[in-house]
Amino acid sequence: MESTRTEVSVNNNNSNNNNTVDDSTKNTEFLKKNRPFATSQIPFRSIVSDDNEPIQRLVDFKNKSGNIITASTITETPPRPVIESNRSSTSFVPSRYLDTRQFPLMPVGLSNLGNTCYMNSALQCLAHAKPLTQFFLDDLVKDVFDGDTCMDTGWNQFYTIGTMTGAYADLLRNLWLTEKNINPYSSFRPTHLKEIIGVQAPRFATWDQQDAQEFMTFLLDEIHRELKEKNPNNSNTIIEELFFGKIESAITCLECQHKEKTINPISFLPLPLAQQGRKFMVTFIAKYRNNDVTCVNVHENGQVKNLIEAFVESFSHRYFNNNIIAMANDEELDLEMPLNQLSTSDVILVEKGDFASSNPFNRFNRSVKKLTLESCLREFCSLERLEDSWSCQQEKCKKYTKATKQLQLYSLPSILIIQLKRFSHENGLRQKVDTFVDYPINGLDLSSFLLSSEKIIYDLFAVSKHMGSIYGGHYIACARHETNGKSEWYKFDDSYVSSMCYETDIVSADAYLLFYIKREKPK
Repeated sequence: MESTRTEVSVNNNNSNNNNTVDDSTKNTEFLKKNRPFATSQIPFRSIVSDDNEPIQRLVDFKNKSGNIITASTITETPPRPVIESNRSSTSFVPSRYLDTRQFPLMPVGLSNLGNTCYMNSALQCLAHAKPLTQFFLDDLVKDVFDGDTCMDTGWNQFYTIGTMTGAYADLLRNLWLTEKNINPYSSFRPTHLKEIIGVQAPRFATWDQQDAQEFMTFLLDEIHRELKEKNPNNSNTIIEELFFGKIESAITCLECQHKEKTINPISFLPLPLAQQGRKFMVTFIAKYRNNDVTCVNVHENGQVKNLIEAFVESFSHRYFNNNIIAMANDEELDLEMPLNQLSTSDVILVEKGDFASSNPFNRFNRSVKKLTLESCLREFCSLERLEDSWSCQQEKCKKYTKATKQLQLYSLPSILIIQLKRFSHENGLRQKVDTFVDYPINGLDLSSFLLSSEKIIYDLFAVSKHMGSIYGGHYIACARHETNGKSEWYKFDDSYVSSMCYETDIVSADAYLLFYIKREKPK
């Protein structure tokens, strides 16, 4: 049997202080019907009594006339050691309790509470992570059944784990377990979740614009922490199982060649959009035009031909019709020469001779190449030089030395969140990188980036997008919504939800966070 207790709050200005608890609870029946709302209130002063002792007087609690006390009802159930759900599937799995056919035909929007578009965008993406959402929904529905009898539909047992976990479960209930034929223009106000987060992280309590990735990371970390504290056998939480991967970092001392490896957990993959570059001052001597001098940024591990390409792309409006040769220190440079072998950063490009089709750098009227997600991943895993910034502790060195550092993917999670690092803070300046990154909607193969030989393929299910500048931007989301066995992409702009979501909406230059789910291996 469940034990029930009642927290009674009454205004005693005009009441008899000899009233019993039973007398005072007669006017609180609405609380029993709105339990999630009631239990979220913070009482000024509480009277707690077992329901089997309803005759106790308020005066026995030293309650004085004029005190204002908040009332709520709390059903106490024995906490479960582990909340179980189907954690491996990438689609909603029918169960005895959860009927996916009852999901709303139209997704529910989230009201903007005042510069909370960052929160709404992140929540919509996270709410469409199927394994995590089913973990919550299945238990929410299961908890209202006792045998074949429907119990209190407002009960949310996730509050016994923690306030953050309970508040997020309430959000999912309002997004997914609403009426099937819901008004397509309806939305839900995530006020309670924002209040809970604001208490634990004051920066999210303000009405200032925040970073969607920072918000989502904090939310997942808090749910993970609460689940971990309630888990007696110290097994992995649902957050660990779905979102956590591992990165291997290898640092090699260039003096003694000692290699030091560390493996660290990650819950998202931050990919740079700007390559690790080296700046060259390029003087271009044209055959029939005035000379140009410009600064060109090229990848430090590139070759001379990449320097010429970068120069030409910076003059995309110009038509180059002759041979181009590169010179440094009064010597002609080989096109295949690595740039890290150049001791100078001053390079001269000379337009020389007539048109020759054999020269690959004739007719440089090409457009700038697209940046792909694969090239960002290769940059993330590329070798980085540490100039006198790493302390080698080997007996041969025992000093700061030059070294190289390389990151590699050790293991990848079921749900992979990729952050395209569009925002930078350098030398007191805040900047946003608007570079378009081409990424696949289906079939992202990351097998070649893994240290193991495992075959891993991902499919995109949501995108958090940031439009505008770093000082006045707006977040929206695109997500793949599943109901009645059908999957369709929707666009989420706070409370406004649209099915007019095209591929150019899904893959765009505004993409900030990419949500991929691991494809199930054929059985």
